[in-house]
Amino acid sequence: MKSRAPRNFIVLILLPLFLTTLGTTFVSLKMLDGISEAVDRQEMQRSWEAVNSAFSSAGQQISALIVDNARWDDAAQHTGDTVDQQWVFDNWGTTTSDSNYDTVFVLSPQGKVLSAYHKGEVTDLDPSTYFGGSFRRLISSTPAKAAQFRAISTLAWTQDGLTVVAAAPIIPYTPEDIDPDRQYNKLVISRSMDSAHLAKLSRQYVVDGLRVHQLRDAVKDSVAIFDNWGAPIATVTWKPRSPGDAARRSYTSLAFSSVIAMILVLLPISIVHARTMRRMQANERRERQAAREDSLSGLPNRLGLSERLHEQLAIAGGPHVSLLFIDLDGFKMINDAYDHETGDRLIRAIAAGLKVLARNQHFVARLGGDEFGILMVSENARVASESLAQSILDFVKEPFEVDGRVASIGASIGISDNLSEAMDPNELMRRADIAMYDAKDRGGNRFRRFVPALDTRRNENLEIAAELRSFIERGEVGLAFQPIVNSKSHEVVGVEALARWPQASGRMVTPDRFIAVAEEFGLIGSLSTLLLKKACKEVRHRPDLNLSVNVSPLQIGDSRFVPDLLQTLRDHSFPARQLEIELTEGVLVKNPKRTQKVVRELQEHGITVSLDDFGAGYASIGYLREFGFNKVKLDRSLTQAIESDVAVQKIVQGTVLIARGMQAGIVAEGVETEAQAQLMRLAGCDLLQGYHFGKPVEALPAVRPSGAAAPSPLHVFGA
Repeated sequence: MKSRAPRNFIVLILLPLFLTTLGTTFVSLKMLDGISEAVDRQEMQRSWEAVNSAFSSAGQQISALIVDNARWDDAAQHTGDTVDQQWVFDNWGTTTSDSNYDTVFVLSPQGKVLSAYHKGEVTDLDPSTYFGGSFRRLISSTPAKAAQFRAISTLAWTQDGLTVVAAAPIIPYTPEDIDPDRQYNKLVISRSMDSAHLAKLSRQYVVDGLRVHQLRDAVKDSVAIFDNWGAPIATVTWKPRSPGDAARRSYTSLAFSSVIAMILVLLPISIVHARTMRRMQANERRERQAAREDSLSGLPNRLGLSERLHEQLAIAGGPHVSLLFIDLDGFKMINDAYDHETGDRLIRAIAAGLKVLARNQHFVARLGGDEFGILMVSENARVASESLAQSILDFVKEPFEVDGRVASIGASIGISDNLSEAMDPNELMRRADIAMYDAKDRGGNRFRRFVPALDTRRNENLEIAAELRSFIERGEVGLAFQPIVNSKSHEVVGVEALARWPQASGRMVTPDRFIAVAEEFGLIGSLSTLLLKKACKEVRHRPDLNLSVNVSPLQIGDSRFVPDLLQTLRDHSFPARQLEIELTEGVLVKNPKRTQKVVRELQEHGITVSLDDFGAGYASIGYLREFGFNKVKLDRSLTQAIESDVAVQKIVQGTVLIARGMQAGIVAEGVETEAQAQLMRLAGCDLLQGYHFGKPVEALPAVRPSGAAAPSPLHVFGA
């Protein structure tokens, strides 16, 4: 019995236990094999979905970016009938080297390239060649009319590799500025997915070794990716993670514990999967946040502000809302005088200051360029908004020191609110924008709250602009001449050409009004050209008269200004030495480098250049020395005060002495009495102009007979 006991123990206990354990282990391993294969398949499917999500997220980000840039009042204005290349460079071209896109095209509705930048430089890339067949389908699917506005994005293969590209029509953000029948230019932006960008996507979407290959490359285990129209454009590969194999190696020893081993296998896999899903969701949230954030200032962008405004106004019976739009006055001058890096640092300083003033109670955003927005939500928003606006004005008027450079700027602020009615978000933004431009039109450095009268004036401006455009096209703008006389003999030696609203119109519009409208709606260039042509035609047979013409600050920034002016003189055989161009003080401050270049070019061709309205603003004697003007025209405010104000008499005398030292002539404007004329002559003024010698009239003065006595000015020009 004793010899059989071990055998019985082996047969009856150990062998069944061994067989049971062996069988359990075998079954557990088979189950583990099946689970491992299923997990690998699931991981492969998840990886492919992650790859799709990565490329989809890139498309969504570029779509949000192009909507923010294409649906923009400033963009529509500067890329309309004539593309403002400087504006395109400042706002889009420069950012292709360090932003969320590296290529930008501005196209005509027919697809002609009007402007193109690639990685911070002007480029002659042909977009059809660069983007291939995907581009033709993209452009043909992108509408040119505002009513059909939408942004379309797709993937394309370019010389820089796989690229995400989007297109949209460039239309005004303000509904009233939209022409439903107009074919608008189109904006195209793209971002190539270089190795660094693919590595970032790999980390964000937990796809190891993500790589993209050309279709012609025969790459093993690659998966094709397609553009929006189902055409294959590239293939993609990644390194399989095979979590099932790892789990099987990690838990093989535990498989002998049967059910416990299975639980230990499933539990970590479930945890890993849950963590992976949470990580993907967090990445998607970061991508959505990036599309709503301004990369330079760290503030929310225009899209972020719009969404927050929609959320607040959607709350039934919610709190009062006030919206502030802030535009920096003089910022462009800082960029031109220094460099864009200094301008960027100034923007960051302004953004930080606005956040401090908002005290984490209000939503601060950068709308683009030098514009900011602040959303206030509180019961006393109306009162608080004006207090905040004044604090902002006090903040920006203090000089900023950036890298040892002192920058002085101002601000124009518009305010709108929903206190009186349920307001549509877009309407609230439009009203704030209108109020801001009204503040800027009034000289800046102030805030204005929207009132219905601003809409009335805006509508009137639209009507005036439409009528003025038709007058310019038909050459019907009126022309008047005001005499300029010799201070000693009172002999007429020149005339100033002035635009007048046609009498045939059903309304009377002052020059100040329609010239401001012409500048606002981009008509000033064509208006000034027409005025110069008509004046040259009238004066070219009068060699005894010099012709003076005013120039808008906007024309100075136009690269075609000087060539077009010289061509007009040639077309009418008008001597350049007989022409005088008058520039206002504001031009010197807003764009000094460009103005200095224009002054030199005009003088090189024999054209006289005058500084107009001296003494009315902020121009200093230093400007006379720096720009080398041929003449200085004293503002009428000095002329009007010279009879009664001794200080003004000394200012005029001092200005005359300095101007003579710089070999510049002196013209006194606004002379209305004989006493003013005599005092200005005694002070040293060479020429006089004003109602005392004649109001602006259509007819040129008669030629004075040789040796005849000086006629009464009022008899020659009328009252």
